Amino acid sequence: MAALLAVVITCSGCGQANENLASVTGTITLDGHPLADAQVVFSPVSGGTTSYGRTDEDGQYEMVFSDYESGAWLGVNKVQVSTGDVDGEGGPGKPERVPVTYNRNTALSEEVIAGENVFDFKLDSKAGKIAPVSSD
Repeated sequence: MAALLAVVITCSGCGQANENLASVTGTITLDGHPLADAQVVFSPVSGGTTSYGRTDEDGQYEMVFSDYESGAWLGVNKVQVSTGDVDGEGGPGKPERVPVTYNRNTALSEEVIAGENVFDFKLDSKAGKIAPVSSD
């Protein structure tokens, strides 16, 4: 009986997907080249929880909502892209290569809908000022 109860408790919620989330993937380029090791943030504008991703060497990313769920919140999301040392790991930090119009003062947004979403971003380094990551 105890073993059965343990299985039921362990699997409560198994297979239940968060109905407020949808898969979000894509590719980010800067001046036509893949933007590697950039942090991607999707922040819902009408409430909800932020999702995060990081680009690989090919500029591809997948949004993650939590340790157990991938995806981003349904609805319109502000999108921020940064290559600076935003992790706060100390040390010299990585330089920011992305203009503030794509991160701090982002002009990027996308509407996440149910199902699979693919959002590719073609960023231009001449789109504005590039500001270093703040150290506060």
